Amino acid sequence: MPGVAGPTSADRYPLLLAGLTAAVATVGATIFAISPLLSDIAAAFGIAPARAGRLIGVYSLSMAIVAPTVGLLARRLPRARVIVAGLLLFALVWLLAGWTRRFDALLALTLLAGAATGAVIPATYAYAGDLSSFAHRGQVMGRIVSGWSIAILLVVPLMAIASQTIGWQAAFGALAAAALLTAALLAFAPRPGPGAASSAAAELPVGPSLRRVASHRATLVVLAVNGIDMGAFYAVYAFLGSEMRRANDWGAAPAGMAIAAYGVGLLIVTLNGRLIDRFGKTRSAVASLAALGLVLSGLPWLVGTPALLVPGLIAWGCVQGVFFTAITSLATEQIPELRGVVTAMLSGATYFGVTLFSPPAVLLFERFGFPAVGAFAGLASLAGAALLAWPGARVAAVEGR
Repeated sequence: MPGVAGPTSADRYPLLLAGLTAAVATVGATIFAISPLLSDIAAAFGIAPARAGRLIGVYSLSMAIVAPTVGLLARRLPRARVIVAGLLLFALVWLLAGWTRRFDALLALTLLAGAATGAVIPATYAYAGDLSSFAHRGQVMGRIVSGWSIAILLVVPLMAIASQTIGWQAAFGALAAAALLTAALLAFAPRPGPGAASSAAAELPVGPSLRRVASHRATLVVLAVNGIDMGAFYAVYAFLGSEMRRANDWGAAPAGMAIAAYGVGLLIVTLNGRLIDRFGKTRSAVASLAALGLVLSGLPWLVGTPALLVPGLIAWGCVQGVFFTAITSLATEQIPELRGVVTAMLSGATYFGVTLFSPPAVLLFERFGFPAVGAFAGLASLAGAALLAWPGARVAAVEGR
């Protein structure tokens, strides 16, 4: 039936699925790529690396603000159109970045890049929901989420090599070219027609849409738990690289290779999302959060022992991959007619969690060291597991659909 996504809808549109995965890999690479390129960017503009680091904050803030806004205002538009428009803006921004000679101009362009990412990522997740029944949502979502693994394992290292050999401008120029190719693929890839949920979303004004989400307990719990998880994730990730280099007297390359182990674990899980479908999305999310409580609290104690650290990072990637695939799948089913709005708010919740967790994480790191940050993140993950498992949350009600 046209416009109705059955269990195998995604398999009937392989080019569309490949394009969605490539979209995540392309725009998702930015947040990981900026950090290793900061020294090159700072040198190019004759500024301190600390000032160049503002690029990360500007990018994240823009994405956090724009994602929910675009989710609300663009809910009447076809998701493919939103994604393609976001990719075109993303490409234009980074092409212009290569020509700018002022750091303030680069900051403004990075703000626009964050806005483009804020449009692309939530619409991509919502599209995964459109292309699958909930029973098979984890499998389809996992394939698309694997784009983050591709970004970590392939795109970011290639950009680092390009920056070192031909300059950071060329590295981002190549990323812009990838965005243009992905936009072309998605523009011409066969796709299903709009479903009933999309038509219902188009009829809802902004006010009622917001009230519907704000009054839906299960959705609020999903958003809160996602914010907790991502806040805990970035609390540890923010200090991991520097701590590995300090403890092992490493340069940037060995530290980068070690962090790539996280991407390996993430890829292993996201390509096997069908196992999450079989076990149940809610149970998978709760179990992975409980496991993250142990992993995050233990990782800081392993930074000085590479033989244990690398398996620990792979384990981190695995359990984080389970959680992210499961929670995103759950988010897409809570209010199907507002799927794009909910996934947009999910992205906003990510960076709200990062903003909320950063100050206490910095304070703990300065006063008590990295293990205290790990303990804080681990306890937060356990609290998230308890909240999600709470019967009153009603998140698991969608499992029976």
